[in-house]
Amino acid sequence: MTTEVAIVVGAASGIGAAVCRRLRSDTNMRVVGMDLHWGPSTGSCHVELPVDVTDEMSVEAAFNAALGEGGSLRAMVCTAGYQRRCRTEALSLADWKAMLAVHLDGTFLAARAAKRRMHEGGAMVFFSSVSEFFGFPERTPYVVAKAGLSAMARSMAVEWAPDGIRVNTVAPGYVDTPLVSEARARGDLPVDPVTLHALGRLADADEIALPVLFLLGDGASFITGETLMVDGGYRIHRSG
Repeated sequence: MTTEVAIVVGAASGIGAAVCRRLRSDTNMRVVGMDLHWGPSTGSCHVELPVDVTDEMSVEAAFNAALGEGGSLRAMVCTAGYQRRCRTEALSLADWKAMLAVHLDGTFLAARAAKRRMHEGGAMVFFSSVSEFFGFPERTPYVVAKAGLSAMARSMAVEWAPDGIRVNTVAPGYVDTPLVSEARARGDLPVDPVTLHALGRLADADEIALPVLFLLGDGASFITGETLMVDGGYRIHRSG
């Protein structure tokens, strides 16, 4: 029987690591994690591989290595990303390009590599953000990138549907991850993010991983091209 493989890009910490843990514990797939920087192994993945998502050759090499022992690629999740706060008029072109390179180029390269290897159909999940639905001062490239990811998923979902591949996006609110902790420490969050959510708290990374597993699984077999809000009521709270 062919081993099914799931690849998680951006898997070393935070949401990506939580997705790996859930895939490993709740499915029979071989879980391959990819990231630019790996710390001490957490055991969340079966295999840990280095990748620079902004580099085409690095992504292709990592995907080749992920399937080097055989197996059928059935799931790909891309969580790679970061956030920086900067007024738009002070933003350098290099910083603008760097943000889009990680989020848009990285997800495109990962999705393209996955599509080329999904010979029996499968599912992909990208990561947008609740921020794509609002004006977020001093986050222009981040918001543009996140909105672009949802658009990318919709286009790919229609194009690849005949091949049995579903593509969806998750849009979280603030999640209790190292990324948010570092942003707080830098003073990049002008308000306490807890107050922005109707539920009055941040999400745990596992609360984002579980909806990802749903979108990858048979329970979501008729869902594609959608952006799933997993934001603790952020959008409705801010819109109310």
